[in-house]
Amino acid sequence: MPPRVEGQLSEALISSSEDGILGVDRHGVVRIFNAQAGAIFGLDPQKAVGENVWEILPKCEFSRALIGQIKNSDPEPIQRLMLFPQERLYAVKISAVRSDRGRNLGAFATMRDVTGVRQVERSLDDIFSSLSREISIPLTTIKGFVETLLEGAYRDSQVTRQFLQIINGEANNLVRLVMSLDAAVHANQGELAPQKDRFRLEELLLSCIATFAPVAESKRVKIEFYAAPELPWITGDERLLRQVFVNLLDNAVRFVGVKGGGEVKVEVHAQGREFWVTVKDNGIGIAPQDLPHIFERFYRGHSPQMTCLGGSGLGLAVAENIIKAHHGRIAVESAPEAGATFTVILPTRREEG
Repeated sequence: MPPRVEGQLSEALISSSEDGILGVDRHGVVRIFNAQAGAIFGLDPQKAVGENVWEILPKCEFSRALIGQIKNSDPEPIQRLMLFPQERLYAVKISAVRSDRGRNLGAFATMRDVTGVRQVERSLDDIFSSLSREISIPLTTIKGFVETLLEGAYRDSQVTRQFLQIINGEANNLVRLVMSLDAAVHANQGELAPQKDRFRLEELLLSCIATFAPVAESKRVKIEFYAAPELPWITGDERLLRQVFVNLLDNAVRFVGVKGGGEVKVEVHAQGREFWVTVKDNGIGIAPQDLPHIFERFYRGHSPQMTCLGGSGLGLAVAENIIKAHHGRIAVESAPEAGATFTVILPTRREEG
């Protein structure tokens, strides 16, 4: 390949690279400075070339490492994570450049932005911590009540019944968590395929409400239900839709309960060939900054009240996937301290495709 063409190719690769690339000679004069390097340091790449690196770069870990490599011409490249301006994290590699005879010609550096990777890692840490907590709390509760029963509390039938109800409730919490994880995985892999059951939607909703009646009562939360008369049958996956409404009710009861009491209203009616189900509460509401993200997987609100409520951040994401798989829609309206209203719209019959 002719040297001119080879040089043009090298220049094109450096210019188009998503990494910041910086090359200096043994005197510290900048010879290569691509657009990404300019963006990192806030410099004009064309003006940077020909300048001394000591004069144009800020005094930081990177510049000190680069200057050290120029002076020492160490054959071992420097590879480490470095913090740059505006709290950006970069994977940096600085290599000495030598001639065939071993003469020091300068140094060459690449900088790859890995800030997003660090944020993902932190998010995963938060997710695993949350899931560990969500699993350990019901398990600890179940273990504690079982041990109490084994120690002799089972002799009192009233206490035994009360304890078994608590154990059953905590076991249901574990089942919901596992179902949410399973549904999230299958939805991500495109494997969420609803069955075509034919059932009464109002009966499903009443069954879900009955599940939460004891918990709601203990939190002084009143659940009201209204179904429009003469509703048609619905065709869909009863098991998956139950998971949606159990999640919405679970959230509503918890968000109201943290205020010390209130009410949740569930309504269902039909419009044309669609069911409209609303779950409305007068709980703590959702902060404006959280509202656009609540259907994202593993997202949890950052307000102190939301944090104390726990949750894996999977329920609403799974609910949205299930509703979409039924060719429906789900929406939310909320404001802090003004409660939240979730609206689920489902076709009366699940269409193919």
